[in-house]
Amino acid sequence: MIDWTRVKELKDDLGIDDFDEVIALFLEEVEDKLAALATCDAAMFTHDLHFLKGSAANLGFASFRKLCEQAEKEQNTDAISAIMTCYKASKEAFLAASDDIRHVA
Repeated sequence: MIDWTRVKELKDDLGIDDFDEVIALFLEEVEDKLAALATCDAAMFTHDLHFLKGSAANLGFASFRKLCEQAEKEQNTDAISAIMTCYKASKEAFLAASDDIRHVA
């Protein structure tokens, strides 16, 4: 679900303060885009999925990235529910491990 190696690389590259800021921004932007997807604006659907896919890849949300990539490729608006469910589970897993992430050298 989460590519912890990627998460550690990002934390190491950014430093903990910038990492925390990037995570907060990621969560905010993803939730905004997911809300937009729920409106099924066909003009923005592929664009929003592309954004989500890239953001998820950068932060190590591997399962979420894969679902976004599939839906983008297939232009599958029926995948929105699965994408949202996967994001919520990924976010929970990520936040549950956040203290551990912060202290990994």
